[in-house]
Amino acid sequence: MTWSAPDPARRPDAAADAWARGGSTLFPPGKLADRISTVLLLVFGAVLTVVTTIVAVVAIASATASCDAAAGCTPGGWFGGAAIAVGGAFVIGVATVVLAIGAWVRRRTSWWIAAVGFVLAIVCITIGGVVFVQASDGAAAGSSSTVA
Repeated sequence: MTWSAPDPARRPDAAADAWARGGSTLFPPGKLADRISTVLLLVFGAVLTVVTTIVAVVAIASATASCDAAAGCTPGGWFGGAAIAVGGAFVIGVATVVLAIGAWVRRRTSWWIAAVGFVLAIVCITIGGVVFVQASDGAAAGSSSTVA
């Protein structure tokens, strides 16, 4: 089998030629707004996840500072709420990045993927916060009943 240059008399059809011209970059000029909005939403999601991680670490540290076996306190709810918030946002963020890059490679719009991922990350953070607060309320109710 030998390799040879393509025959100049055989021209690919217009759609294939246009696809080849646009295939040289992941940021074609016609879809620049889509790429910019997708990247901004992905960055906002990453920043949201980092801020949630910092808040979760501080909240767990302050909540478990006075928690010990003598007080009858169990920090499982706090850790569970923080894990749902941070872990859920992280997993959704990674899945969103993978799906957005996949859409870029297939030359499809991707802003909606990043938007849905951002909203789902906020939902996970909210659910984790609710679990954390319920665990805090349960610990506060349990500690106040032992003091009274």
